[in-house]
Amino acid sequence: MKGRHARALAGAATMAAGRRPSLALVGAAGLGLTLATVLLAVAALIPGGSGGAAPRAATVNVLGGQAMPAHAEPVRPMGPVRPAERGDQAARAFYTAHDPLRARHVTEVVWTGPMLRVYTDLPAADADSKTAIALCETAAKYLTQRDHIPVVFVHADKAAGYPVLANKMDASDDCRLGRVP
Repeated sequence: MKGRHARALAGAATMAAGRRPSLALVGAAGLGLTLATVLLAVAALIPGGSGGAAPRAATVNVLGGQAMPAHAEPVRPMGPVRPAERGDQAARAFYTAHDPLRARHVTEVVWTGPMLRVYTDLPAADADSKTAIALCETAAKYLTQRDHIPVVFVHADKAAGYPVLANKMDASDDCRLGRVP
């Protein structure tokens, strides 16, 4: 290229070459500033890492706008003290009303399709025991009064793996294991 265009291109190339060192310097400074900021943020997260004591949390009375004394307990959110119990609560109430002595062994009553499963705190060794059979019979009465087919399984505790202690498969069954008609 000759003439005016060649001089313009040569001038632009010289100017760009003169700016490259300054752009590299600005880029390196920006990278260093970013790295320093990240390191300071990480150091602030480490307990005792910044050399000073961590600030203490203060409880504030929002309505009064004053700090509460340090010994005061924080206010707990409103709601139930313990979660609602799972399972068929009407069946549990039926147990309490009709067999209060054995009702204390019932931990949960759950419907699985047409079957009523009664979970207890009884050990696996209580298979076909008087307590397991009585719990099965009480559940069968509960189902019969509600016009359901009495299909009941009484289970041992969680530690035993919930094996079946007694079951009733239909109205003619007597709740003993292995005696299904």
